[in-house]
Amino acid sequence: MSDKDLNEWTENEKNLQAEIERLQLLADERLEAKVKAEKADENKSSFIAMLSHEIRTPMNGIITMADLLQQTSLDEEQTRYNEIIQSSSEALMTLVDNLLDISKMEAGKMSLEQYPFDLINTIEDLAYVLSPTAFEKKVQVILDVETDIPLFVIGDALKVRQIFMNILQNAIKFTHSGEILISLFLLSTVKEEDIHVKIVLRDTGIGMSEKQLGVIFDSYAQGHSNQKHHYGGTGLGLAITKSLVELMGGQVYVKSELGVGTEFSVEIRFDKYTDLPSIPFEKNILANINIMVLDSNLTSLELMTNTLQGWGARVATSLNMDDSFIDNISRHSYDICLIDHQTIDFKKWDLELDYLKKQRMLLMVPLGNKIDEDFKGRFETVITKPIRKLHLLNSILALQKIKKH
Repeated sequence: MSDKDLNEWTENEKNLQAEIERLQLLADERLEAKVKAEKADENKSSFIAMLSHEIRTPMNGIITMADLLQQTSLDEEQTRYNEIIQSSSEALMTLVDNLLDISKMEAGKMSLEQYPFDLINTIEDLAYVLSPTAFEKKVQVILDVETDIPLFVIGDALKVRQIFMNILQNAIKFTHSGEILISLFLLSTVKEEDIHVKIVLRDTGIGMSEKQLGVIFDSYAQGHSNQKHHYGGTGLGLAITKSLVELMGGQVYVKSELGVGTEFSVEIRFDKYTDLPSIPFEKNILANINIMVLDSNLTSLELMTNTLQGWGARVATSLNMDDSFIDNISRHSYDICLIDHQTIDFKKWDLELDYLKKQRMLLMVPLGNKIDEDFKGRFETVITKPIRKLHLLNSILALQKIKKH
């Protein structure tokens, strides 16, 4: 080997060694950065968990005290204020849950609990908690729950509650008039090993474009990003909702039209809870009972009619307290009149009081609505909207002096 070749070889070896050292240094720096990032992420998760705990403790106290306060003797105004406290507290708790869960998801530590819970009651309770917020915007929350769904299923009740709290809060935020319809259907048959349910939430809100639909499940994104400052929100709720549904082995679908509204559909399978059988409603439990339903919301009126007819009742309906309604009740005798408070024409009520006194009347009042106690006393009983089917049935049976279901 010539001196020239030897020098070139030596120079190349030095360059190679320098490159190896440079790459090793770069690798060490990247490893150090990775360790720091993981440590920072761990610290962030620990901080969020600690913060969540610190917020949860006083919030649980507020929610518990509000629940206890609701059981005391409150007037209409105090009840309405307390309901707002409850709904606001639940909203804050959902935000805390979302922050904690997004941290767990990023760390790959999200898990599910499996225990028996009442699915129908979980969904109905959410509607009750948030309906006062909707009512403040003159938006009706309507429940349509199939009666053949088992009383209990096995799953993670807290996560199910979080999923539908996020969707319902979103619907209320972007709906300024009309209604929000919550439907719960059973998709599985008795022979299947699990309980397959579909829950649909349809609103008459501002709707979304195809472009907006493409990003609503992205973390920290909002379909209505140009109105983010107007509506507020973190953009976490729907992203977490989709992740939780998929973690449960389910699917979430959404369709929307600008200016018309949005519909979310969630399909989830739950394990059967065989220790407690379902209690089906008797199909003809209200056979031969004549019922008049007065409700200005067409969706609510149709659902009420289908439910009552499904129980065997003969049903007449009216959307308002017009002359045809007064003529109808003056010529026919109904066993029960179900009257929505918002449909009442008080001038006509006083004029036609003699006819109305002959009817056994059940008043339907939106949760959070303020009603004069003297006026409430004119009715046999009062039930709150959104209507729970079991409460409705028991109220009718009580008025008819039939053994309760």
